Amino acid sequence: MNLAGELNPAQLKAASHLDGPLLVLAGAGSGKTRVLTSRIAHLVENLGIDPYHILAVTFTNKAAAEMKDRIERMLVQGDVPQWVGTFHSLSARILRREAETLGFRRDFVIYDGDDQLTLIRRLMKDLEISDKRFAPEAVRNHISGAKDRLIPPGEYKDQHGDFFEQQVVSRVYDAYQLALEDCNALDFDDLIMRLAEGYATHPDLLSRYQERFQYILVDEYQDTNRAQYEWINRLAKKYRNLCVVGDDDQSIYAWRGADIRNILEFEKDYPEARVVRLEQNYRSTGLILKAGNEVIRNNKDRKGKELWTDNPTGEKIGLVETLDERDEARWISRKIQEMRNGAGRSLRDFTLLYRTNAQSRTLEDELRRAGMPYVIVGGVRFFERKEVKDVLAYLKILVNGRDVISFRRMVNIPARGLGAVSVGRVERLAVERDMDYVEALYRAGEEELSGKAARAAADLGEFLLRLRSRLDEISGAEAARSLLEKTGYLRELELEAAKNVEAEARVQNINELMAALEEATERPEEGQPVTGLIEFLEEVALVTDIDRWDESVECVTLMTLHNAKGLEFPIVFITGLEDGLFPISRAMESPADLEEERRLCYVGITRAQEQLFLTHANLRRRYGGATTSLRSRFIDEIPEELVTRESTGRFYTRSSWQQDEKASDTPFEDDIASPRTVQTPTGSIRISRGQDVKHPVWGKGRILQVAGSGDDLRATIRFSDTTKKVIVKYAALEKI
Repeated sequence: MNLAGELNPAQLKAASHLDGPLLVLAGAGSGKTRVLTSRIAHLVENLGIDPYHILAVTFTNKAAAEMKDRIERMLVQGDVPQWVGTFHSLSARILRREAETLGFRRDFVIYDGDDQLTLIRRLMKDLEISDKRFAPEAVRNHISGAKDRLIPPGEYKDQHGDFFEQQVVSRVYDAYQLALEDCNALDFDDLIMRLAEGYATHPDLLSRYQERFQYILVDEYQDTNRAQYEWINRLAKKYRNLCVVGDDDQSIYAWRGADIRNILEFEKDYPEARVVRLEQNYRSTGLILKAGNEVIRNNKDRKGKELWTDNPTGEKIGLVETLDERDEARWISRKIQEMRNGAGRSLRDFTLLYRTNAQSRTLEDELRRAGMPYVIVGGVRFFERKEVKDVLAYLKILVNGRDVISFRRMVNIPARGLGAVSVGRVERLAVERDMDYVEALYRAGEEELSGKAARAAADLGEFLLRLRSRLDEISGAEAARSLLEKTGYLRELELEAAKNVEAEARVQNINELMAALEEATERPEEGQPVTGLIEFLEEVALVTDIDRWDESVECVTLMTLHNAKGLEFPIVFITGLEDGLFPISRAMESPADLEEERRLCYVGITRAQEQLFLTHANLRRRYGGATTSLRSRFIDEIPEELVTRESTGRFYTRSSWQQDEKASDTPFEDDIASPRTVQTPTGSIRISRGQDVKHPVWGKGRILQVAGSGDDLRATIRFSDTTKKVIVKYAALEKI
């Protein structure tokens, strides 16, 4: 294959690199996937590297599938490397092979977020920890963070000092990990942590995989956390043929453990590394790209690059000021209609991005009123719907009888007379006799229960034992059909479907699940049973919202800015560009967090291919009230010559808000619009919302909100690197 004819000079330099570490700083839209796939194809076809020795890692199944497809189309003679996938899918694959070496069974199940919460709530109850006072979601997030940093339960307490971490998280973490082992289950974080630990504690295992993976390529390296960093670098230590591709300007996942230092300090880890910058953008117009460059240059913690493009200059960026979030949504809806009618645009050309999921409500309302279909990427995932999880629980208990979470979910669905007392006796029998829950069901029908409960337990246990014994002979789809027929689950749904549309949709979801099972069993993994059931359940556990998104459907797309990472769209609306919302309020007191918010803004801007609109509202209702807003500082970082300004022309007064929203309460009861005079240590000062002031420590700032009265008059002030709430009397402010 001829690389020179397909790649620009920088891409060619990266793709043709052979031995030694390589850092590819790939700007937005610069063709990094082309570089990765070209490099792999070059290694196989031109240099004769055995595909068996190549490992390619990315973050989404969609990206991995695209990478495999491109490599296959590029190769003429060589085979496509089989070890191309996400961190989690590749880890699960290795752990299946090496489970006994690492101390657990190959038939482990993978717990998703809901399964984790169910288990954590149960453990908190057992430990007499109130789930009203301490949110199980917060406990789960802290445990996940610990695993991201490779901190095991026994070391967590020593490394954390506050009450919540010492007395709540530490205790639950200890019990949680033991419970996972009892259930023969791993959570998402375990997939990475257990393998990274395994490489550290089993030298023979590490050596074996170092020999196998002599050429390692990692996409989106800026998004790796500590555990993934160790996972990769321990493998690469022997041959040091590590190629990492990423963009420090698009590192936006610190909140879930990503460490930007991994890419910023790559050259410290590998002093001999070659660095290649991909700066030619193939995605966006010149003006959109310039706007992104101008925003991101305000960050200090970055490698630095200047993207450029041969694309047309394009239209100016639309900057739109609206009254409130309802007015904002109406303007967007009208603009889409206008562009459809005037320019013949398809609905699938339009994408609406926002900082928080809650912002989608009014956008959805206005799209529905306009009769425009839409899809939300990041809503309830297919495999998280109740009826789908019910059937999956039956399948999970078949392959892993010790999965207590799945057992509790399926044991009385549909209702079969096994109440909490009966289920408790079955669980006790399983623990006392060290048997799995399917066996315990059958035995409990003979020994522990009586009457209807005994017959129900024995019948269910006998059926599941028989079905489990046939898993090597029948397909996963056949097993699922047997379950649905024997339990009567689908029959009950079909009877309900005759009465309401919601139940009909649930029947359709079951049918789609069956179709997915049929497809999965047509492509079983080499050396695995014909069912492919374990592999199917693993794939289900690892699927993401983006993996199931179909961009060809004729509808408007809505998603958070975080979900938009790695994607591109013809026309983009970024909504809610107000200080306190974007950047989010909690980020404005930390320079590092504020830089991450700016990177998120940069990601949003550089998703747009042809046109970009930025909208902000003067008022926004939150938690039942309304507060005034100032446009985001990120808007002010875009040069005036790049934008065209538009306003909906509505006044934001108390009466207009109340008339528009039919509100009966006063939204401004704690926000003072008129100027107030206050005596301060530096003299008398007259302040009001929107006024510029100076503080002796924080420097110049702008007043966002004024509340209270007299000596208790308070002001919220946006300074360059932080936002502060002050009591004006003591703040030593000076008017500018």
